[in-house]
Amino acid sequence: MEIPVVFLGGQYNHLIMRALREIGVSSRRIMPKTTLEDLKGIDGLIMGGGAYSVNDGMGRFGRLPEIVERADFPVLGICLSHQLIGKLLGGEVVKGRKPEYGKTVVRVIEEDEILAGVGKEFVAWASHNDEVIRTGRERFSVLAESDCCRVEALKAAGSPIYGVQFHVEVAETPKGTEILRNFVNVCRR
Repeated sequence: MEIPVVFLGGQYNHLIMRALREIGVSSRRIMPKTTLEDLKGIDGLIMGGGAYSVNDGMGRFGRLPEIVERADFPVLGICLSHQLIGKLLGGEVVKGRKPEYGKTVVRVIEEDEILAGVGKEFVAWASHNDEVIRTGRERFSVLAESDCCRVEALKAAGSPIYGVQFHVEVAETPKGTEILRNFVNVCRR
């Protein structure tokens, strides 16, 4: 099984690959310019975080918008990539009411496959300035929220495309490994 990780310059991106290896999944680093053709035969894709905003233009995301829209494999976006997925699915990304840096309590609204077994709430590490907010034309469901962020986790309607605003790859998110395992299980189907 192989799940590559797209590096977008985030400070925790290398930890995603390590976390995947620790649960027995092969991974490799890829860049945003990677094409859908280059990804033939993978089981899933994780897109990491980064320090910029989706509102500064889509140029830094390379081929990722096309990949998200046309992928025939599951996709998980973390932090900045969660915001990218939210925007591509018709949501709006705005400067957060209160930027988060540190531990936050995430409340599960809808367990779905990705949040299976994590409980009704859990502590997660957040590091972001922007957030996805709901709009009347969105094509995703909100799976989790926090006091600071209305959309902590989302799922695309009708496809295995997920986003989480928090960092599943760090030790400060105790349920992070479980969420990654859930994503790997989605990829195995």
